Amino acid sequence: MIEAFHRLWLECRPAFSQRRCWEKAGQLALSNLINFGRHTIAGALTSAGRQDADWSAAYRLFERQRLDVGKLFNVPLRAVMDALPPGAPFVAALDDTILRKTGKKVHGTSWKRDPLGPKFTTNFVWAQRWLQISAALPEPDGRCRAIPVDFHHCPAAAKPGKKANADELQEYRKQQKAMSITVQAVARITQLRNRVPASRKLIISGDGGYTNRTICRSLPANTTFIGRVRKDAKLFLLPDDTDGRGRKRIYGEQLPTPEAMRLDDAVPWQEVKAVTGDKEHTFKIKIIPLIRSQLAGTNDLKLIIVQPLRYRLNSKSKLMYRDPAYIISTDHNLDADKILQWYLWRWEIELNFRDEKNILGLDDAMIRTPEAVETWTPFAACSYALLLLAGRATGKENGQIIRPKWQKSAPPFRPSTNHYLSIMRQEISGLSCNLNFDGFKEYRAQTLKPFLFLPDIKMAVFTARR
Repeated sequence: MIEAFHRLWLECRPAFSQRRCWEKAGQLALSNLINFGRHTIAGALTSAGRQDADWSAAYRLFERQRLDVGKLFNVPLRAVMDALPPGAPFVAALDDTILRKTGKKVHGTSWKRDPLGPKFTTNFVWAQRWLQISAALPEPDGRCRAIPVDFHHCPAAAKPGKKANADELQEYRKQQKAMSITVQAVARITQLRNRVPASRKLIISGDGGYTNRTICRSLPANTTFIGRVRKDAKLFLLPDDTDGRGRKRIYGEQLPTPEAMRLDDAVPWQEVKAVTGDKEHTFKIKIIPLIRSQLAGTNDLKLIIVQPLRYRLNSKSKLMYRDPAYIISTDHNLDADKILQWYLWRWEIELNFRDEKNILGLDDAMIRTPEAVETWTPFAACSYALLLLAGRATGKENGQIIRPKWQKSAPPFRPSTNHYLSIMRQEISGLSCNLNFDGFKEYRAQTLKPFLFLPDIKMAVFTARR
């Protein structure tokens, strides 16, 4: 995995103006991944064995923005596109998350609603808001691996004080609209559309929070949005093409709500297969083609009503049901099974958020200046993307990553982020101590020119968080 990570990092050279900055950033990226303690810049330096050296150069690397984050994310983006078959669409998931902070002077922090709070009340936490786009890298079994290709800071507008005059309040309202999460999401989608070849179709999958007018009416060319709508959403038929005086109608006769159509036996159910979790499921769906909504204006939509799956908590429990889903697509020509599968892939971005926070400590960095905040956090997210790509390349080259004997044969084994990190730490330990952990296999010399650095795994263990 170290060789695969090095090959990917070689492609990151254009993101840095100087070679020494590129080498120092590579040292920090690799050391931050294998770090056992708090994932701060100081923690990454300690894992690299440079705790007794001058730290100022590492902090200046991010405070003075000596790297281009956009060019850095071009590496995982190109890797995903190269892995896709010719003509296949580029599928990506869109969502936002918060990184909790404690400092009141940290750039971009404000009171945010706690998504993990109880349903009967609203909790608030002091945090930053970030928007992420993860590309779907299909796997042979029908699942996918989400690879982050964009990580953008989306702070809210600063509210003026109680003594603010009318002009300040008016300016604040303008900033509120310009800095809203959906407006910034449109900008990131447009930027991604410019980075993906125009001949390849772009599919964006989002949750209900992004299924609104701002997104659906501002999509770039050759871009489709798949999202979830409310069960009481207002939907309409296409207008009649009758000639008449006045302007042409946009909406036709109003349809029943998606919930009413789900309960209506006149609309038949159809069965499609899609992969979610660890196996393939058979879903019952209703397809309502060629409809219109105020969300998309004159654009024709397709509605898919998904019957909830039934499941048991254990072998003796009663059957339970999940909630039904109502999915719309801005491209009514897409097949229903593909729309459902691409929407189910959206869950992978939630796994990215879990790994980035719980394993890689994306919210641990103790930085507060705007330049450092908007550089270090995307840098750490990009190193996580390179880790996933390196692990996938390693598994592809070796046929299959060896799993432990106690691992069950079903469900199909899928290497996790912790599994990749364990392999990387093991390889670094072997290189540092000149040991071979490949069993009876012959030692294979590195095919690449080694870096000028190698993380110090002993210091990473000694400084592990207790």
